Amino acid sequence: MDLLLKAREIYFDNVSEYQRICVLHKTFLNHSKRFCIGEHCKPVFCVEIKLDGDGSWGATPKVFYNRDEAEKEIERLKQIYHFVSECRVVTRKGKE
Repeated sequence: MDLLLKAREIYFDNVSEYQRICVLHKTFLNHSKRFCIGEHCKPVFCVEIKLDGDGSWGATPKVFYNRDEAEKEIERLKQIYHFVSECRVVTRKGKE
């Protein structure tokens, strides 16, 4: 019976430690401002350009807080870079 109690204690200690590490990991990600976790996320818009050859898409580094700004960026890119033919606006989650 003592072994069962000891195993239960070890199990719950490990679960508690795992939960504590998850909270620390989420906190680290939120402070790095590179990821958005939880309810404080809001939609942001990114512009993606179709890459020639393999058909994949690549995102531009700018982030926009409304779709209209992203659409204007597409028009600007097409005026500056005439070889850009296919672009799209992609919605992602961003930190408030």
